[in-house]
Amino acid sequence: MLKKMKNCLLILFLLLCAVGFFVWTQIFKRQHYQNSCQNVRLEQRTLPGHPFVCGWQQLRPKDFAGDFVPYAFIQPNGSWCWSNAGFMASLKGQGLLVDTLMDPVLTSTMLAELKPATGVGGGQGSIGAVVFTHPDVDHILGNQAVPLDIPRLGDEKAQQDILAQAKSLTMMRLTIHLGHLLWQTLQLLGGPRMLPLLPSWAQPKALEVFRFAHYAFKLGGFNLDSIEGEKLPHFAQTLKTGDDIVVGSSLPVKFWQMGSIHSKSDSVLLLPESRVCYAGDLLFIGIAPVMWAGPAAAWVKALDDLLEATGEDWLFVPGHGPVTDAAGVRGVRSFFEYVHQAVSQTCADLPLAQQELDEECAWRVFEKMPKELTDNFHEPQRIVICALIERAAVRVGGPAKVDVKFKLKWISKMSEFELKRDYLVGTSPGRSEL
Repeated sequence: MLKKMKNCLLILFLLLCAVGFFVWTQIFKRQHYQNSCQNVRLEQRTLPGHPFVCGWQQLRPKDFAGDFVPYAFIQPNGSWCWSNAGFMASLKGQGLLVDTLMDPVLTSTMLAELKPATGVGGGQGSIGAVVFTHPDVDHILGNQAVPLDIPRLGDEKAQQDILAQAKSLTMMRLTIHLGHLLWQTLQLLGGPRMLPLLPSWAQPKALEVFRFAHYAFKLGGFNLDSIEGEKLPHFAQTLKTGDDIVVGSSLPVKFWQMGSIHSKSDSVLLLPESRVCYAGDLLFIGIAPVMWAGPAAAWVKALDDLLEATGEDWLFVPGHGPVTDAAGVRGVRSFFEYVHQAVSQTCADLPLAQQELDEECAWRVFEKMPKELTDNFHEPQRIVICALIERAAVRVGGPAKVDVKFKLKWISKMSEFELKRDYLVGTSPGRSEL
């Protein structure tokens, strides 16, 4: 009897070791993204000389205007967390970095390519300050890759949100680790190909598990373990609309705080001499925008104001997607004009006060989306999130207030949409119920 117990304990120990080894290989030995060059390219409108390819792009010739040359760092495919950044290189001294990327590894790769990409003047791509357009994770979590003695700049509300996010880093990492491990385990069992084989009554619950694991797997490629909460951006100077940014001497840059629209605080940078705008996530080009604050009318107004302050010969660096022009800005404006009109008209029979009807309205907005928009914006299902936020924002008469839990829920629902579309032929890819 004692011998059998020892054998059982030995088998249990070996099983635990096997599970532990599996967890270690899947999480701690995971291959993280080094750059965006491996991402699948999406067919979309681009400008001559500004293809949708990974890396730095020079936006104006060195003799175009003054002593500064604007650059954009582009990350295809522009989807979740594949954001852009920018740099204003000085012909005489230090330049200005605009935003970082989703993690320190991607940001380090970007910075390593900065000097050879710019290679101008005495500065040789050296950074004198970093300015942040807004506080979303894919624009701030790479902060520690930039020497911490370099000043950080941004809006006061953005700083408040960054400090709040620092407290949730551990939970975010744990959630992504668990989801990543779950996805790998499900792959051993057949992955999402097993979904059609399940009885219809089991599919909704199975989808909940798969959607959580699927989005966590995609985010798990980013190197979040190296991020330290205390090394997120701490602004040496808070900026307000109209402020000039000083790096050694005043740069030909105007800071413009546009309000709480996409995020809790959205700002743009204008370079009038170079006719370049760094627009942050007020512009998504070729990929459907996501709105976390709203309302849509505020986004439309912000883009109208931006078009009025710039011109047809300006270049715009979006937060996601390729460099664009005024026509690209108008395209994003059309997207949010549709969101505003569709939520009020298509959902006129769904009382705004009844929050439980928001999801039904949101899927209606997606299903009736004009072909022009679905053709011009990849992942058009993301408009569902915009419609949800639109209802919430109109209900409170201002920007909607959403937490991390809400964001993760709806990012995972976008994964559910993809799983239904790709593996459950004959079901409605949008609705929560099959």
